[in-house]
Amino acid sequence: MKPIIGISGNEFNNAKDDTEPLLAYAASSFVQAIEDAGGIPLILPIVSPDTAKQYVGMIDKLILTGGQNVLPHYYGQEKTIDSDNYHAKRDAFDFALIQEAIAQQKPILGICRGMQLFNVAMGGTLHQAIPNHWQTITADTPSQTIQLVAETALTRIYGEQPQVNSFHRQALDQVAPNLQVIGQAADGIIEAVLMTENPPFLGVQWHPEMLYDTCPESQELFRYFVQDY
Repeated sequence: MKPIIGISGNEFNNAKDDTEPLLAYAASSFVQAIEDAGGIPLILPIVSPDTAKQYVGMIDKLILTGGQNVLPHYYGQEKTIDSDNYHAKRDAFDFALIQEAIAQQKPILGICRGMQLFNVAMGGTLHQAIPNHWQTITADTPSQTIQLVAETALTRIYGEQPQVNSFHRQALDQVAPNLQVIGQAADGIIEAVLMTENPPFLGVQWHPEMLYDTCPESQELFRYFVQDY
């Protein structure tokens, strides 16, 4: 049977008033990538954290997607930046998904916010603001070269110095004790981590779903997660 891959959802309202409904969504590139890799994509909308146990029971693996900043009180800090890019209900639900995926031993792939969120869930902290990591060129164009640790699954897919895109204003600061850093940008910003104990966790700071149509390595990353991880 095809593996069922849960995709953490987000919410969006394109209107500046209440004339349009709030939408529950995930980027269609995730759906395409999972289907192409031989999996069944299942978007998990933001609901009560009490539902996380049943959702995780329905899936074989979980992708934590990008999006808003993680509320800093989760890692013991006050907000130090001028931003309203937070979603308290999403944080609560996503943390519940992580807790249940760990309890049920379901592999997790964290992308951008997803990697940051998992680090916080495991006891790490975040830089609330970093410079020079929000590219101005199109999302499907790499903007930086990063260094990956040799002899990991990522280097087998990407090589040791791949070019990736960059759309984040926050980053990992203190790394959780059970995570291993396996990739960094030239300025030291952490770009990839692995869980050093079960269940398997792989986190990347870039957005492979945005590179999916143009980057064979991104396609291989999703195939690896769906079929082999």
